[in-house]
Amino acid sequence: MMNTENIKTAWRRLKNNKFYTAVNVLGLAVSLAAAMLIILWVQDERSFDKFHHDHERIYKVSSHLVGDGTKNVWLGSPSPVANLARENTNVEIASRITYDGNATLRNDSTHLKVSNMRILHADEEFFSLFNFPLRSGQVNTLFQQPKNAFLTQSTAIKLYGDENVIGEIFHFDDEQFTVVGIIEDFPQNSSIKANVILPLSYYAQRFTEYGGNGNWKTIDEDLGNYGFYTYMKLSPTASSSDVTNFVNSAFLKARNGAHFVDFSLDRLEDLHLISADGNKSALHVVQVFSIIAILLLAIGAINYVNLSTARSMESAKGIGIRKVIGASKKQLFFLFSTETVVIFFTAILLAVALVFLCVPAYNEISGKSLSFALGNMQVWLFISTAIVVTLLLAAIYPALQLSSFHAISALKGQLGNHFSNQTLRKALVVFQFSISITLIISTLIIGKQLQYIREINLGYDREHVFTVPLPYEAVQHIDAIHQELASVSAIQSTSLSEFYNLMDYGNATGDIEWSGKPASSNIIVARARIDEKFIPLMGLEFVEGNNLSGLPADSAAFVVNEELVKQMGLQAPYVGTEMSLHNIPGKIIGVLKNFNFKSLKEEVSPIVLWTHAYSSTLYVKTSANKTEEAIAAVAKVYEKYPSDYVFKYNFLDSQFDDLYKSDNRTGLLFNIFSGIAIFISVLGLFALTTYAAQIRIKEIGIRKVLGADVLGIVHLLSKDFILLVLIAITIACPVAWYLMNEWLSSFSYRTSISISLFVSGGVIAVLLAYVTIGLRAMQAALANPVNSLRDE
Repeated sequence: MMNTENIKTAWRRLKNNKFYTAVNVLGLAVSLAAAMLIILWVQDERSFDKFHHDHERIYKVSSHLVGDGTKNVWLGSPSPVANLARENTNVEIASRITYDGNATLRNDSTHLKVSNMRILHADEEFFSLFNFPLRSGQVNTLFQQPKNAFLTQSTAIKLYGDENVIGEIFHFDDEQFTVVGIIEDFPQNSSIKANVILPLSYYAQRFTEYGGNGNWKTIDEDLGNYGFYTYMKLSPTASSSDVTNFVNSAFLKARNGAHFVDFSLDRLEDLHLISADGNKSALHVVQVFSIIAILLLAIGAINYVNLSTARSMESAKGIGIRKVIGASKKQLFFLFSTETVVIFFTAILLAVALVFLCVPAYNEISGKSLSFALGNMQVWLFISTAIVVTLLLAAIYPALQLSSFHAISALKGQLGNHFSNQTLRKALVVFQFSISITLIISTLIIGKQLQYIREINLGYDREHVFTVPLPYEAVQHIDAIHQELASVSAIQSTSLSEFYNLMDYGNATGDIEWSGKPASSNIIVARARIDEKFIPLMGLEFVEGNNLSGLPADSAAFVVNEELVKQMGLQAPYVGTEMSLHNIPGKIIGVLKNFNFKSLKEEVSPIVLWTHAYSSTLYVKTSANKTEEAIAAVAKVYEKYPSDYVFKYNFLDSQFDDLYKSDNRTGLLFNIFSGIAIFISVLGLFALTTYAAQIRIKEIGIRKVLGADVLGIVHLLSKDFILLVLIAITIACPVAWYLMNEWLSSFSYRTSISISLFVSGGVIAVLLAYVTIGLRAMQAALANPVNSLRDE
């Protein structure tokens, strides 16, 4: 039994073998701490939108626009979809929201401006569907007037310095709004986030005042604007597919039978990991990290087993004496099990301390706000299960082995026959290094893909280009702005464009016509307004035709990309082809080489560039050594046109990095946890090398007496282990190829998985193993042979 005497004996043995104890505790503590950190991350990833009541019954509507051979998935849907859904008896609540991004709020009293605010326009069903608690105020007051507003707690403090601000006035969109409530900040694990909530009635009023969308004059009529996010809660017995069919049929009827979109109902709690288009790459990442957590615990247990058996000879005489004086196998088993429990208990305490110490840096790396609370039962349930399983695996084998020695053999130190079968320990080393080599190769491939993304030719020159959102007051004087900035030596060129973010642009339509268009054709095309300076500023290349001229004739001109003429089915020459966009007729005057204006996880889409619509993003091209001067010059011009907005700028390189920040963070976390797994595996290999040196200590002494050199002895001890590593490489390579091929499949533009990466991974593993083995073998080879032979 695990009595006090066993604990004292175990503690004394551990104190007398400080190096062994330190290595065991360190290996187990690091594996446990790393697993805990991974579990915190996985728990957060899986918790998105699950804090709402009845979250399992809340769905979000996505729009699948069917084109010619392509299917574009938009996260939004037309505003009337919510009204159509309410007609179905299986829909308990339907709500629609829309956003205004990059807004600026102005405190009416102090004139303080706060920028980069996200405005959420919500209908009256919003707070019935979602659980976003108020700190002060009443929900119904928000919807009593179109210009009432809720602020989040942090926004109120930024704008007023205090959250007790009900009744205060602020400016947005040249209008005054009254604060009628303070809402708690949106949780990090919410897909819905904003700084301000306004009634949807204000947005609807503004929509109508601005002329609506063509013949649709209200948001309840507008079947063409997919900028709304529609959510609904279904009854407990409802079938989501039945509701989907109902909404699709109702929308098809509203569009007079024109079928070009299929709506889907996606469970809200799933959308963070499984995107609306069915892409499961985020889910796969979470699954991979979960597996890594389990493998880290397994490697830690294996490491302990190897260290325990490697140390068994040191316990041989003690075991023999205990058996001679009457100790049973059961008593010895519990003695050594107690030692394992003491080591694990110490390792758990150290692991918890490591987690608390590492969480701040971990949050910085992962971009999250995780916290480790001792009362987090979900984490402890997983950890407790893992610890019990690991403890059993790590305790039973060493304890059984150590308690089964024959007394006489143990007293003589002759344990070779008992441990002659090293198959299990070799299998454990192969298992450890198979995992480690898989992680090494995966790390190399992930690094290569991320580098490929950073260096890929997007079809334009983003170097030293920054953008500035201009207010309406400045856009009205754009010619004067261009002229003034042209005289600044630090600025090479400027342009006004509708591309608010050239790295992730989503403004698209299906309203395109051309001569000979098939009746079944349904192309979804991006469109953006540019001026004649944009194409040369960005270094876009023409396949055919010319740029816009800057003359009135541009109003009937379109510049398109290769993908569009391909989907239109046109044959060269393309220039002169008549087409219309939003019923505005014109001709194609130029065809550009394809360029990326979305994530590299997506193929290049068709796009039309023209001079119609409103543009408000200023593009500025400068040079490496004059960026500060260029920014200062643009800021000076910006201040000449007072508005509610504050000056801000974004470099295209920064926007590009932001787009792949999540992938970069995931890659870095993968590297860190891979390094930890490799470190623990190396400890395991060190343990077996120690065991081999112990078991062959007299052989090494005899060989040295007979003249063997150090390198010969190192080779003697290392050759078997290097063979195990080579076996691990053959197992790891196909596993790594499969896993990385799956991960790369989420990218439309992906690097190749070359044989050199597998060779590099294998070489790194062999070098790590050889250095680890060599250090211990060198120590054994340099030992005085007299010390190893004098027992005989």
